[in-house]
Amino acid sequence: MSRLSPKKIWAITLGMLAWSSLSAADPLSGLRFAATLDSIRIYAGPGDVVVRSFRLTTEKDQRRAFFRARTEDWWPSEDGRQSFYRKAGTLKQSCAPWVALNPVEAIIEPGETLDLKISVSIPQSLDSGGYWCVLTVDEILDPTVQTDGITMRFLASVSVGIFVYIEPVERAAQITNVSILPDRAEVRLTNQGNSPLGVEGRIEFRRPGEEKPAAVVQVNRRTVVPEPVRTVLLSSQLPENNVLPSGRYLVRVILDIGLDSYIGVEKVLEVSREPTPAQKPMR
Repeated sequence: MSRLSPKKIWAITLGMLAWSSLSAADPLSGLRFAATLDSIRIYAGPGDVVVRSFRLTTEKDQRRAFFRARTEDWWPSEDGRQSFYRKAGTLKQSCAPWVALNPVEAIIEPGETLDLKISVSIPQSLDSGGYWCVLTVDEILDPTVQTDGITMRFLASVSVGIFVYIEPVERAAQITNVSILPDRAEVRLTNQGNSPLGVEGRIEFRRPGEEKPAAVVQVNRRTVVPEPVRTVLLSSQLPENNVLPSGRYLVRVILDIGLDSYIGVEKVLEVSREPTPAQKPMR
């Protein structure tokens, strides 16, 4: 998970390098750094203590930086356009209360590395399933520097997902709806298991009687959690009209949710590339 203040953006496995086009001496410059941003995934049992680490290194020409770390709960909206962050332990399947961070606050000189130890102590009495939270590391203002008047400073903020799996983990999902709009395909999926799911796949469009797809669109990876919003709306842009013109198609949805086999559904649907009245531009 990664984010840059003030808007938080969730990412599961992608690394990130924060940058700024301004010089390091400019007070408006954002801090440039590299960080370990792959999600932390832990398979453990009740009573286990597991230690992981998070590392963040600033570039040598950057300013001294002050960081503060914390854990918090997170979940996405159904359409993925919003992320919700709440106090640690808000969700029933939060692992945030089990996580201890060291150090909680740190000063990093230019070119040095913040090496944050993450200790996860699994409770002795615990239901099986997948638990999750987010590690958030915020840059904070230097408390030793006094400024006169009004100033502006861009502060970095990075979030990384922590996932803890207690066997047996039930990974299950159901495709509940497939809709084809003039410009995109939408698939609604419900998480029916006890663990967060990473979902990705493709949608194939076949003309009746033909084996080779006329078009294939990719379903980008999303995360669907078991609470509090256990549905996800997967949206994929359709190709140009000359590749996928209006007509009747056998639409096949094929999704990977982390099982040994894919899940899917197929339906015969009418594809209309004509925009709806609401989508037509006003003259």
